[in-house]
Amino acid sequence: MFNPVFRLATPPDLGLQAIAFSLHALGNRHYSGALKDSLKRLRGLFDIQHSLRQMEGFNALRVRMGRSPKRFPASPQALLDHYLRKGALRSIAPIVDLYNQWSLNTGLSIGAHDLQRLQLPVSLTLSQTSEPFQALGSATSQALPDGEYAYIDARGQVLCRMEYRQCAATALTPDSTTALFIVQGHPGTAPEYLRQVADELKADLLHCCASNLSRVA
Repeated sequence: MFNPVFRLATPPDLGLQAIAFSLHALGNRHYSGALKDSLKRLRGLFDIQHSLRQMEGFNALRVRMGRSPKRFPASPQALLDHYLRKGALRSIAPIVDLYNQWSLNTGLSIGAHDLQRLQLPVSLTLSQTSEPFQALGSATSQALPDGEYAYIDARGQVLCRMEYRQCAATALTPDSTTALFIVQGHPGTAPEYLRQVADELKADLLHCCASNLSRVA
């Protein structure tokens, strides 16, 4: 059935797996008691060996794309590297802190994009026309190489390069109230694990970050 928010459009032999969902009426300014409790619980549950096992397949994807796993680390690997250096994840914003901790715990790539700054549906597809991409934290834009998988919206805007770097334009801000969340694995990710994480993340976001009665798409 047609998904109104997300299309998986990569070749089947690439084996990419992803689940996307949108949430509305969110709050990204206030660290509620529920959010603080959830972050504390997740930090207590963190198992580095489990996380490492779940993210193993991301490096094989980089090799297939001709990309260095060290230069282009998958987002959960980058989070783990930061955690090992600093002993904790960097606090950014309520919603971001929550899904980053989920990503670290699960070893899956998790990202969010402001729905007001993109056009649905978003497709996980292969770049093919040297699409311009400005990464979050970068002041300049670059052209993606052809044949690299990326998230691209209906206007051709690149939202995320592999599961390595998000674009600046759709990053959540303190004023963001509606977002598209994407939970992505690799060919070795068990589909039931991917679904479980997506469902539990959605429930946690609604419990901790809803500003009022929220709708789910």
